[in-house]
Amino acid sequence: MPREVFMRLKGRRAVITGGGRGIGRAIALEFAKEGAGVAVLARTATEIESVAAEVEALGARGFAVKCDAGNSGDVEKAMRVAGERLGGVDILVANAGMMKHASVGETSDEIWDETMRVNLNSVFWSTRAVIGAMAESGWGRVIVMSSVSGKVGGANRSAYHAAKHGVIGFARSLALEVAGDGVTVNSICPGFVDTKMVADAEGDFVRYAGNGRNAEETLEMFRQSIPMGRFLDPSEIAAMALYLASDDARGVTGQAFTISCGSVQA
Repeated sequence: MPREVFMRLKGRRAVITGGGRGIGRAIALEFAKEGAGVAVLARTATEIESVAAEVEALGARGFAVKCDAGNSGDVEKAMRVAGERLGGVDILVANAGMMKHASVGETSDEIWDETMRVNLNSVFWSTRAVIGAMAESGWGRVIVMSSVSGKVGGANRSAYHAAKHGVIGFARSLALEVAGDGVTVNSICPGFVDTKMVADAEGDFVRYAGNGRNAEETLEMFRQSIPMGRFLDPSEIAAMALYLASDDARGVTGQAFTISCGSVQA
């Protein structure tokens, strides 16, 4: 039988924030393989244009919409444009994120505010833009990217951990609001993922946890502290997102799924 018969997202329309690289890119491509049209949102035009082209190369509709996830007006506009280009939004993956290290004493208002805007507020802004139409249509999927940092504390990253805890709380609350409307809302909570965000934070990892180790040695220390002895690949997060976006997960809502190679068992 033709492969398209088995496409789990055939005809669905998905928006992915933070879609230009890493986890967002992996989810965009996974959704496209399963028949969804995909709009990818992020600040860097070259990255999202590249991902949109990859989506189209897989035979799906792909759109790139430039968006600063830390700006409410920008998110509102980008979500509107994405919805117009797709003809509606069935699936939202709120994936935009950033991380800065600082002790509480070192955390300025600017660091705190930026971390909250990008990691937590953007989830609220992007979801608010589509949740009414999803509920009205009787079908929708909201998948928000938290972290194992949303389930445990972590020294020198209090703003990031606070934001990621907030993402889970938001998703659980929204799930109850729309449970009777055919809309599910779930969180994914990855541990260390082999992405640019982790690479960009090497200096901070060395500063706060290296204890004399260089960047390579510090990251290896983190790997060895994980029961499976490795970081995740973005494709592993994409597989969970695909499940949650599909009809297979129609009875799953208000959950926070940990994917951490055994490092966090909660």
